[in-house]
Amino acid sequence: MAKIVAADDNDAIQDVVTRVLNRAGHEVIMCHDGGELVDEVRSQHPEIVVTDNQMPVMTGLQARETLLEDPETADIPVVLASANATDSDTRQVLVDGDQQVPKPFTATQLNDGVDAALKHTRSRHASTHPTKEPHPETGTPQA
Repeated sequence: MAKIVAADDNDAIQDVVTRVLNRAGHEVIMCHDGGELVDEVRSQHPEIVVTDNQMPVMTGLQARETLLEDPETADIPVVLASANATDSDTRQVLVDGDQQVPKPFTATQLNDGVDAALKHTRSRHASTHPTKEPHPETGTPQA
């Protein structure tokens, strides 16, 4: 369904995130910290990012700030899964289309956050890249 780059420094949480998102039909590329997350996002070009906040090297919010500074990654929505990110922290960094889920989270909460981020990014993409209706006789897209 979607390619997702995810990050968490806890192996058990990595397993849960990967299992939940794989069951929902997503391809998950897992990272151990925010620095690795930024590198993977730049090389893999995922549809969305799922990240913990408190991680070594770079927090999830710092990774989000870094992705926002790069025109190639700025539009990729982020789902922040965190127990300790405050509203003031997230308001400064998370942008339209980004989601936040509490930690610990349920599979439903994680999937809902991912679905909302995907819906936002896909509707934004559809509005900037409208589908052309096929010609009724030839079936080719019309200009």
